[in-house]
Amino acid sequence: MLIGTAAAAIAGSALGSARAMAVGNSGVSLRWLGVAGWELVFDGRRIVVDPYLSRLPVLDANGGIITDYRLDVRTELVDRYLERRPELLLATHGHYDHLLEIPYLMRRFGGEPRVIGTETHAHLLAAQGVPTDRIIIAQGGEHLDFHGFTVQVVRSLHSQFGSYGYFAPGTLTAAPPRPETISDLLEGGTLGYLVTIADRYSVLFLSGTANFVEREVEGLRPDALVLGMSGHANVFDYTARALRATRPKLLVPSHHDDMVTQLDDPALPEKGFPAAARELADTAKRVGLAATVLDPAVLRWYDL
Repeated sequence: MLIGTAAAAIAGSALGSARAMAVGNSGVSLRWLGVAGWELVFDGRRIVVDPYLSRLPVLDANGGIITDYRLDVRTELVDRYLERRPELLLATHGHYDHLLEIPYLMRRFGGEPRVIGTETHAHLLAAQGVPTDRIIIAQGGEHLDFHGFTVQVVRSLHSQFGSYGYFAPGTLTAAPPRPETISDLLEGGTLGYLVTIADRYSVLFLSGTANFVEREVEGLRPDALVLGMSGHANVFDYTARALRATRPKLLVPSHHDDMVTQLDDPALPEKGFPAAARELADTAKRVGLAATVLDPAVLRWYDL
C-alpha cells in the first residue's frame, strides 16, 4: 500500500504480476525481490541489489540460526524471477542472504555484470569463481560514473541485535577456501548505495541492514529511501534519525519478511511484516516529513 499525508491506501496485486503500479512518472521502476533484494530498471539498464530468492530454511525449531547450513542456490527460482542480465550488482554486505546468489548470476550471465562490494566481499566472491576484474572494491566515499547514472557508495553498519552483536562478523585480507556454509559468508563491512539517474531520480539503498552512519548520509536528499527494517531495538532512534538525515519523498521498507517461506509456496504473504510500513509512516509524521510510504508486494513492479 501507499501511505501518504492523506493516508491513502492502494491494494497490491498477485505475486509476480507483470503490470506495474504507478507511484510516479520518472521512468524508473523498482521491484522488491523479497528479504533485502531489489531490482531497479531505467532507460533499458538494470541494477540488482542483494539478490536472495533461494530463501534457505536456515532456522531451527526455536528460531535460531543453523550456523552450519550448507550454501545452496535455488537456481530454478533465480532463473524464473531474474530473467534479464543486470549490468550492476550491489552487495550491501557479505552475509548469505545478501551475497549467496551473486556468483551464480555472474556465471549465468557470462561474467558480464560488475559487482560492487568491500575487499572482504571481493575475496568471498573470488573464492566462488567471480572474475576479479568484474569486482569494484569500495569502502564508502566513492562516487562512480556509469555514464547515464551514478552510484555513490556510503559507509554503513550492520544491525545490532540482543547482545549488540550480529551473525558471522569478520573481515578478510585474502581469498578463503570456497565457502561451504552460511557461516563462511562473513559480514565483511556494510555499504549503502545512492543511485542517481541523470538529473531525474535518485534512490538511496540503506536496505541491507537496520543501521547506518548518520554523518555519511546527512543531506543526501534522495527521492526514495529504501530502508532496512529488520531488528533495530538496540539502535538508538533508528528510523527517526534516518528520516531526519535524508528527508526523502518516498519511503520503502526492506528486509522485513520471514526470509524462509519460499517464493513458490502458496503460503507466502504478498507483503512483508505490516509493522515496518506503519513504523515508517508514524515516524515520518513524528519528524514532520511529508513523505509517501510504499509498502511493496513481493515481485511487484512499481513505477517511481
